[in-house]
Amino acid sequence: MAASCAGSDGDTAATTPATEAPAATEAPVVTAAPADTAAPVATDAPTDTAAPAATDPPEPDQDPDLDLDLAYGDYEVGVQTITITDTSGGDRDLTVDVWFPLIDGASDGAAAHQYTLFPDTYYESPFAFAVGPESIASDGPFPLVIYSHGSGGLRYIHSNYTEALASNGYIVAAPDHTGNTAVDRLLETEVDGAVTAFNRPNDVQRVINAFLDPESTETVDFVASVNPGQIAVTGHSFGGFTAYAMASGFSNEFGEFIADERVSAIITLAPATTPLSDDELLSIRIPALVMAGTDDVTTPIDPNVTRPWNQSASSPSYRVDLTAAEHETFTDLCAYQAFLPTLSNALPIVIDTINERDEAGCGPENMPIERAQAITNTFAVAFLDEVFKGGEMIQIDEVDEQTDLVFQAE
Repeated sequence: MAASCAGSDGDTAATTPATEAPAATEAPVVTAAPADTAAPVATDAPTDTAAPAATDPPEPDQDPDLDLDLAYGDYEVGVQTITITDTSGGDRDLTVDVWFPLIDGASDGAAAHQYTLFPDTYYESPFAFAVGPESIASDGPFPLVIYSHGSGGLRYIHSNYTEALASNGYIVAAPDHTGNTAVDRLLETEVDGAVTAFNRPNDVQRVINAFLDPESTETVDFVASVNPGQIAVTGHSFGGFTAYAMASGFSNEFGEFIADERVSAIITLAPATTPLSDDELLSIRIPALVMAGTDDVTTPIDPNVTRPWNQSASSPSYRVDLTAAEHETFTDLCAYQAFLPTLSNALPIVIDTINERDEAGCGPENMPIERAQAITNTFAVAFLDEVFKGGEMIQIDEVDEQTDLVFQAE
């Protein structure tokens, strides 16, 4: 389970919605024997040899031109868990969490949603409710955003972010990447990194197919509320690689994934990009936003952000560097650390393992997590609203007084 708090192994389409989606196809399934050893905690090896120097988090300007808040929108949010069955003959069913905007009053009397790590060990959402898709807001259809977790992570590892997107009128779906989750790492069923790299974009494509298929019994309650011409992919760490691969295509010894032209935008968070070739990065043309921490030693900004930033042909292309943020800044690790000790029967090993990882983004030397959430959510919502809703992206001069971030635009 502790692996769920980790990152990775090992930039998009015009803003005009696509008019026709390709026929749904089942992704090829690749499997491999479990790794010889499985680390109890996901600690991805740095993808470059030079670790960034630690930086002190500056105080944000007290009178900024732009008020960066937690970016929660006008909708309350519901959460449901579904399964997308592998019909190709493989053994890679995808467990998917779905966040969606609610009609007014749907949360009345509803329980807060609990993200369960183990029995009696869970994180209770401060914002989202355990209600069904019959309560989806009626003013859709809404853009669809697919979230891809980091290696050894879980589908809900960044619920603060996925909930914020849903509250602004987006349907967000996040699969557990079978063979590359916290559970797989714990049970020593994790597959080889190259296998995972090929499977991941195929997983995302399967999720997109399901949410656009009115014949799917697993997603039928969501399909009518999804705009098939407005699809984005976002991801953290190895999930950042996955988002780029959806736009660039990807190939290795296990096969070739062709870029999915239905994807109109990507957002990557502390991405791992070294598996992608220069030519693959050069092929990316759809709008892209990348956010990363200056103190990330797992997927350092150079080369994981600098390569796609310099090489892709995304238009528009945005980049936000968060000062003194680290790899786990872009997960809910810090919230778990605060909440789990309040439970009477939470597994001590889970709490201890999370505490051991607080140096990855929750320490006093790091950007305060509330501030990092505010920056991440605000920029992500503004970007998606620009691409899909005719909104205006944040302008550089609106944040030039913000001393704890660097914003670039092309």
